[in-house]
Amino acid sequence: MAFRGRFILNTIYFASKRGADKAALIALSGHSEAVLEKENTIVDDQTYNAIIAYAVAQTANPFFGLHLGESQNLAAAGLMLQIIQSSKTVKQALGYVCHFSNLGCDALPMQLEEEKFYYKLSLRPSELWQQQSPLAVEQTAAGILTFTLRQFRNLSRAQYNPIAVHLTWDRPAIIDEYERIWNCRVEFQQAEIAILLKKAQVEEQVMTADFDLLQILVAHAEEKSNKIQQEQGFAALVRATIIQLVQPQFPSIEQVAANLNTSVRTLQRRLKADNYTYKQLLDETRKDFALSYLNRPNISMSEVAYLLGYADTSVFSRSFKRWTGVSPTEYRKQKVV
Repeated sequence: MAFRGRFILNTIYFASKRGADKAALIALSGHSEAVLEKENTIVDDQTYNAIIAYAVAQTANPFFGLHLGESQNLAAAGLMLQIIQSSKTVKQALGYVCHFSNLGCDALPMQLEEEKFYYKLSLRPSELWQQQSPLAVEQTAAGILTFTLRQFRNLSRAQYNPIAVHLTWDRPAIIDEYERIWNCRVEFQQAEIAILLKKAQVEEQVMTADFDLLQILVAHAEEKSNKIQQEQGFAALVRATIIQLVQPQFPSIEQVAANLNTSVRTLQRRLKADNYTYKQLLDETRKDFALSYLNRPNISMSEVAYLLGYADTSVFSRSFKRWTGVSPTEYRKQKVV
């Protein structure tokens, strides 16, 4: 899981305008401001989590993500803004928002689904990221939901509001800001992060639709999206897919290949070109999940083993010692100390 440098920089600029130390935030990123501005700069998830935690603390703003999404100029979406404004319908526009979500932040894949009485636009953070930093997930999701709703409202002549917004985290003591910005019912402790939209509104025509321009823009976006995947490497893409498909059972190679619209043989060949096997990637991902679970004292050792797909704790213990050189019990003791 990785974050684009420009996405990080926009977050830093917003935080600094509200009292956070800009130089300290840039230093946390591990890059200079000029490097963050470059299109191909990537920041890892642990660094991003630290930046969000610092920004929220420095600004003393529990609604940091909401306000970030509210304040960002829609023009910041750049190519995506042009694509959605050229789409034939709001539904098509939202479909492109989901398809090209990796152009901004690929840590929160989006999906538009048609239900019986409404459309559901859902955000799907990985289980690993939620384990590592619930704060970063909540703030980022709130910001992206807000920005996406603004794009949705901008497409129609009327400033439509969603039916409801569903959030996975606990209901805070104060929810006024959620209700003010989203102007709808907000429900917490739900199974997923999602916006529920009225069918008639999603199926409306876009007044600025331009089919010819849309084809050009989409082709350009596809090129950029493919370039991002190539820069990260195929192994990184497969690893991200593994994380997304954890339920909590880890996916088979067949499931990952199907998700990437490729054959198992092609997936294996492309991984080999990156000096990886599927088993190695699965092993590395299990290790990351194991470290995350063991950092949470409320999860027992047997539960950790079960969540990682091991038959018993002894098998998990042997694997963990192979990864880290210490047993899971020793690792937990070291963290406590």
